[in-house]
Amino acid sequence: MSYKDEFQAGTAFPAGQISVGPERFVYAIVLLAALLVLSAVSIWPIQALALNEEGGLFETVSAAALFAAGVAALWRYPGVNRLYIALVCLLLAERELEADIYPADSMPYWVLSGLDNLLDMTLVRIILAALVIGGVVWHGVPNAWRAVKRRAPFFVIFVLTGMLAVVAQLLEEVSGIYSADLSATMMVRFVVLEETLEMFFSIGILASVLIGWPKSDSEETLNDFEPKQQPDAR
Repeated sequence: MSYKDEFQAGTAFPAGQISVGPERFVYAIVLLAALLVLSAVSIWPIQALALNEEGGLFETVSAAALFAAGVAALWRYPGVNRLYIALVCLLLAERELEADIYPADSMPYWVLSGLDNLLDMTLVRIILAALVIGGVVWHGVPNAWRAVKRRAPFFVIFVLTGMLAVVAQLLEEVSGIYSADLSATMMVRFVVLEETLEMFFSIGILASVLIGWPKSDSEETLNDFEPKQQPDAR
């Protein structure tokens, strides 16, 4: 068995059910830690603000988690029809970091500025949009429906993290609409909660990518969207 096989087997769960046993204990620990972090930033928003500034710890963790998810997706899910998974993760990682927070003569500034200029090109945007939309239509939607029917753990995590992103966006909208009526402390609390939830979203995406589909003995193929030929391959 190759290292990739061992990695996939080690991160897979039995099909059709949420994992129990040690994995459930890990889930409980992660949930408790997340609740403690949210409680801490809510109680001490001013102190937590330093962690949520541009280029701060939380934003760096978010970008690192999304970048790791993109790299893992490139390795675990090869094929043009699944390339959208890695692309979305890497684009989100690039969005998390701003070039202006780094010195103009530094490597991070040069890399991020180059990526910003590249992504501003119309042709590049068209190609990326085609890859992402095509992948979602040909691979994402059919497999999402199968994941719902099989209650695949990776999809449960993906949905939950998506809900965190929605809540974070709502906090941003509410703070913007009612900024004149909110105290300075409450505004800071909204900001740190939003950034914290975005960090949890990024970590959840990484976990979802690493867990992936429950695997059978067969390997994934580029034709995984043809269930009649490869009923267990995803």
